[in-house]
Amino acid sequence: MEIPDPFKTREGYSFSSVEALCILLYRFRMDADIHDITSRFDRSSCAVSMVINDLLLFLDDTWSHLLGFDSDRLLSRQKIRAYAAAIHAAGAPTETVWGFIDCTIRRICRPSYLQRIAYSGYKHFHAMKYQGVVLPNGLFANLFGPFEGRRNDNAVLHDSGLKETCRKRAYTRDSEGREQYYQLFGDPAYVGISRELMSPYTGSRLSEDQQRFNAKMSHFRIEVEHAFAVALNQWPFLDHWKRHRVYSSPIGRYYRIGILLTNSMTCLRGRNQISDTFRCPPPTLEEYFHH
Repeated sequence: MEIPDPFKTREGYSFSSVEALCILLYRFRMDADIHDITSRFDRSSCAVSMVINDLLLFLDDTWSHLLGFDSDRLLSRQKIRAYAAAIHAAGAPTETVWGFIDCTIRRICRPSYLQRIAYSGYKHFHAMKYQGVVLPNGLFANLFGPFEGRRNDNAVLHDSGLKETCRKRAYTRDSEGREQYYQLFGDPAYVGISRELMSPYTGSRLSEDQQRFNAKMSHFRIEVEHAFAVALNQWPFLDHWKRHRVYSSPIGRYYRIGILLTNSMTCLRGRNQISDTFRCPPPTLEEYFHH
């Protein structure tokens, strides 16, 4: 992760790189409050707060490209073609789906003002929304957000610019120069089919083939939704909404770094439930972290 050693906060507190990372991991894994961390690491509450926030800032700025569209490695055209082949080999009735897109809503503490913007009428609480793309190797390849909780999935997709990025990068050419486009698969909230995105057939009069297609692809889509649950299970702090105050906490960085750490754990272990399903191993940690 290339954390400087020593790691110095903006206020001048100095930590070894290992200590700084351990404090952040302890916060995320144990859902520990600041007072617990000060006792565990024998540091002042001010030093602990500063190192957590400054390390979040450093990691988010240094490795943000890994949760963008990493066309150099994780999302090279060759890899996209390989992901589509893995999904098809697992039983998907299409040869061109390379990943799965979905949004997740994370509850937050009620804001002190502009409360209506963050309120999700669907969930009946205040929240922020994130859009994620999960690969058959079990990694999050893209994360966009946060957005206010009331924003619908298609509006988030539009604002993310992901379709435009896929249009430019998620295709290959055959020996005769013909383009083969690959799609993301989403739930019925993403209506229709395009060069970049595919969703289930809708309507009351679906053919048997269309029904079978929907059933098979929905099975894989639900399997991939587990990726969001894996992140919360590994890092309970991400699910402690009372600690996530929109005007006083870097809640967007909390979630992005939680996803980055989840990817790191998958790479370290060499597998997770999703990669087992598709028989598509993740990269090594050294391969994943690159500039």
